Amino acid sequence: MNFAGKTAIVTGGAGFLGSHLVDRLLELGVNVTAVDINSTKLSYVKNKIQIVGIDISDERSFRNLEPADFIFHLAAYAVPNLCDKNPDLAFKYNVSGTFNILKFALDTSVKKLLFPSSALLYGKYPKYLPIDERHPIEINSVYNATKKFGEDLCNYFIENHKLPAVYFRLFNSFGPRQDLDYFIPTVIDQALKQKRVEIWNETPTRDFTFVSDTVEAFIKAASSNYVGGPINIGSGREVAVGEIARLIAGRLGAELHVLNKPVSGSMRLACNNSLAKELIGWEPTVKFEDGLNISVDWFQKNNDS
Repeated sequence: MNFAGKTAIVTGGAGFLGSHLVDRLLELGVNVTAVDINSTKLSYVKNKIQIVGIDISDERSFRNLEPADFIFHLAAYAVPNLCDKNPDLAFKYNVSGTFNILKFALDTSVKKLLFPSSALLYGKYPKYLPIDERHPIEINSVYNATKKFGEDLCNYFIENHKLPAVYFRLFNSFGPRQDLDYFIPTVIDQALKQKRVEIWNETPTRDFTFVSDTVEAFIKAASSNYVGGPINIGSGREVAVGEIARLIAGRLGAELHVLNKPVSGSMRLACNNSLAKELIGWEPTVKFEDGLNISVDWFQKNNDS
């Protein structure tokens, strides 16, 4: 699909994934509207896009939003432990906000809506690896509950109102500009500022996808004829967090200390991404080590200390 001249709304456009998606859409010639309460993080592109600071949990605020060809709904209360501490905010933004976006998309006859759910739904101890979309899910946290509600709302609008929507289950995306609430930026930050890295446990594994590959999944899905979900988006490679910490500590000359504490979250994650290849023609292109080097370089250049 030729995206030049098309219009797109990116909710959560100032966030990690959102800002990278905004960048990619601009490269494709899309007229972008970024929806985010905290729009200051988009100052570097403020002259290239429209920024609308509305609260997605307030349906009345959508009066200030013009229709678009595509909606990428990335806005969320997205840190799992914060969701457990603030369940009212998690449901306000992740459930009510998602319903409002879906209703707006339906009312404005959007061409495609994209919604990211989470691979954390597959539980702390996966029953098999790599994990495909048929794997059982677990509602073991507020965050997981809100993401499952989001999926169910997508299904409701798809099945009952023929809304052209696609929803993903994202594994672990990473890259430049990611917040310190997440593992790789935290380890890099510790190594740069303290020359000492502490991790609770080195054994859990994750499936990390570089942010440009994750963004490309959204682009592929938007241009495809597919409607529905879930579709797993992950690299297909399982990496232990201890290995990642050693790579970062070694490159930045930091000491690594493993505290051997129990951890929350999944103990193992590895993505079966064959459905993404089949349905939307997506597969990852950036090797984990290359993406990690790009990330370290970015954090070194933007180190505040």
